[in-house]
Amino acid sequence: MVDVTSQMSVQTAATAKPSARRYYVLGLLTIIYALNFLDRTIFNVLIEPIKKEFQLSDTMMGLLAGFGFALFYSLLGIPIARVADRLNRRNIVAAAFAFWSAMTALCGAASSVTSLALARIGVGIGESAGSPASQSIVADLFAKNERPRALGIYAVGTYLGVFLGYFVGGYVNQHYGWRMAFYVAGLPGILLAVVLWLTISEPKRGAMQENFVPEPLRPTLRFLASQRSFIIVLIGFCLTTYTNYATAAWIPPFLARVHHLSSAEIGTYAGTFKGLAGMAGTLLGGFVVAQISRRDDRWKLWAPAITSGLAGPVFALCMLTQDFALMVATLALTSFLVGFHLGPIFAIAQTVAKPSMRALASALIALTATCFGQGLGPLAVGVVNDALKGAYGADAVRYSLLSAAVTTTLGALLFVWAARSIRDDIGRAAA
Repeated sequence: MVDVTSQMSVQTAATAKPSARRYYVLGLLTIIYALNFLDRTIFNVLIEPIKKEFQLSDTMMGLLAGFGFALFYSLLGIPIARVADRLNRRNIVAAAFAFWSAMTALCGAASSVTSLALARIGVGIGESAGSPASQSIVADLFAKNERPRALGIYAVGTYLGVFLGYFVGGYVNQHYGWRMAFYVAGLPGILLAVVLWLTISEPKRGAMQENFVPEPLRPTLRFLASQRSFIIVLIGFCLTTYTNYATAAWIPPFLARVHHLSSAEIGTYAGTFKGLAGMAGTLLGGFVVAQISRRDDRWKLWAPAITSGLAGPVFALCMLTQDFALMVATLALTSFLVGFHLGPIFAIAQTVAKPSMRALASALIALTATCFGQGLGPLAVGVVNDALKGAYGADAVRYSLLSAAVTTTLGALLFVWAARSIRDDIGRAAA
């Protein structure tokens, strides 16, 4: 085995110099995170053919896209994250990655709604273990002021996965069918899981901080609950994540029903203007916040608040305009603005928690937000679609998605509130 991260652990927080080895680890974990979102997103671009084959309602498709995945993701994520705060995180990520990739491939073999739902549950179980352990590894390779940039790079995986999911799903579905799209999405991940296991090893916990002390679960939860900024950010991130997942699930049907695009065209437009714009916003957010927050930690939340607040009215215009070019432009701008906050919010979870709590803090942020955002977002839009279908027909999805404009605006207000206590909370975590 090539020992990468164990060699890096000898570096001190004082030096924290760029290292090809630690950026290799960051790059590989980012690719894995991208495939995490590819496996989630590809279902969304396949909603229409799956709905047609199994004769399902929008409400049922919302359940499969949302709670079918998110419930078990959320239930298992916290205990798995607790294990990741104690055991080898590299092994946890590799095993989880192989499992969720296999479950994605099995979605393509589904012979009924039940078997498809069970495979989606399997994807959620596997993915619940991946991101918390990965973010904890990254936090041990990069110091506090580097984390917004590092986790901004990592968070690019969100929209890289969306980009690939739309493109792969749209193209493969049109030419080879929706089942083959799941096979193409899932099987390569099993091989990459082996690459991860063979080429990196576990970094030293707390390598960027000297006061690493393992703590039991109850004091850990009590400490995180006492970090006011953490709790407020948790709620705000739930709201902005609703926006991300509701749009991820229902933009492809919106493009098909309202703008009459084919499967391949949906992959092209959604992948390019939602996926790539989101990647740009996420990457820029991590780098910008890393710079502007060096003198004042409150910018770690002020900047995400500004962009999330702007995203609300822009997305409302996207849904209501009749002009196709304006719709595409505002869809891209919305994805850029919403993507901007991901890296800084991930960094907050790692920075206001002590080193022994980082995987659990990340899990609480990601899993609570996923349960609310991915669980409720697609389902709520699906239910409203069915309720409005009689009055508005194909345009029902246009109006039901307006809820996403409201939630991102509310999330922005909470980020502003959380910024008031961020400096004190960072001090307690470092004490």
